[in-house]
Amino acid sequence: MKKFVLIAVALFGLLPASIAKAHDPIILTFDQRTPVDGPLLPDGTISFALYGSLDSRGDTRGFRVNFNEGDVLYLSILIPDLPPENKLGDSSLPYLKMEDPNGATTKIALTEKVSFPEPFTGTNYVRLTELLSVAVSGTYSVTITGDAPTRFTVSVGQKEMFGTAVENVPNRDLGVAGVMEWYSASPLANLVDESTTLPPADETAPAETPTDQEDSGLGRGALYLLVAVLVVLVLGRAAKVKRDSK
Repeated sequence: MKKFVLIAVALFGLLPASIAKAHDPIILTFDQRTPVDGPLLPDGTISFALYGSLDSRGDTRGFRVNFNEGDVLYLSILIPDLPPENKLGDSSLPYLKMEDPNGATTKIALTEKVSFPEPFTGTNYVRLTELLSVAVSGTYSVTITGDAPTRFTVSVGQKEMFGTAVENVPNRDLGVAGVMEWYSASPLANLVDESTTLPPADETAPAETPTDQEDSGLGRGALYLLVAVLVVLVLGRAAKVKRDSK
């Protein structure tokens, strides 16, 4: 039951701010590659959603978040249900590295793939994992990384509070418009090295090829047209023969 409630909170937080002030959106910039360079969330129990993109294999983004002793620590990571993200193999999906105030590091990687639509904005997501724990007092450092260009969303906290002041966020006013721009911008457009290729997708979900598209669309249409023409010719010939025989 508790897990269901957490999932419901995460989905509710993806609604536009005008409809539900749940996960307060923050757009990470390309130069926020380390936790120190990224936003500092003042209270990890407040619901924030951090949207960002990894531009290349091994790229990183980061942020920091403060907790008090005994606070509920909640983190989850999502990707848009779009290519190239939904074509990546499991080993190439983005993941988190979290360092607690005592210096202990935890890797938060793929545990599940749950696809769901967000109907109010017409967007779709895949949840990769979520973590529920108890925090110690201090500042946690979170780094997002992966082995392929990809968009990601990291959700933090559960308490609904929109518009909280956050340090080191130069684009705080972007809001939902920033989220929609992030969603529509493929990370492949940021690649500088044209020789860079994506890791192979899982064999269980092969990508559709141009041949598949031709066979399922234009190819069948042309075949149907040819059959129709032949039927008309045959019927016309039969009618002519019948007239000539009278």
